[in-house]
Amino acid sequence: MSGPLDRFARPCFEGNDERKDRKSDFEVSEDDRKTKIGNLKKKAIKASSKFKRSLKKKSSRRKSGLSLSIKDFRDIEELQTVDAFRQALIAEQLLPARHDDYHMLLRFLKARKFDIEKAKHVWDNMIQWRKDFGADTILEVIVTAQTRRKKEFLSDQM
Repeated sequence: MSGPLDRFARPCFEGNDERKDRKSDFEVSEDDRKTKIGNLKKKAIKASSKFKRSLKKKSSRRKSGLSLSIKDFRDIEELQTVDAFRQALIAEQLLPARHDDYHMLLRFLKARKFDIEKAKHVWDNMIQWRKDFGADTILEVIVTAQTRRKKEFLSDQM
């Protein structure tokens, strides 16, 4: 066998002294195994502690961001205008209790540059839209439909 096939006929470890010198698993002493395992455990513990510290750093950053408090700054002129707007809505019976909120009233006033008549017109349109589309009763409808389905399911099970 000569030629190009000759190189395949030779054993693959021929001339490779490293493989011959390397110890097999059986020849490795018990102490060497323990030290290798110990080193691996130390590396794993170190990696997990680094990971835990990185999480703590992120969570401490988040906690510090949560401690911000938002101050409710109310201008005297805005307060007076909102109160006048509230009184105008009450006089025309356009202010349901669930919508009697300072910030909501202020939002409508700011949208119309503190013109009470224009804000009242937009407010009336909003209340009418909510009645037409049932925006205030949608949760009640969903809850009653769900309880009805549960009752039907339970009655079928018995």
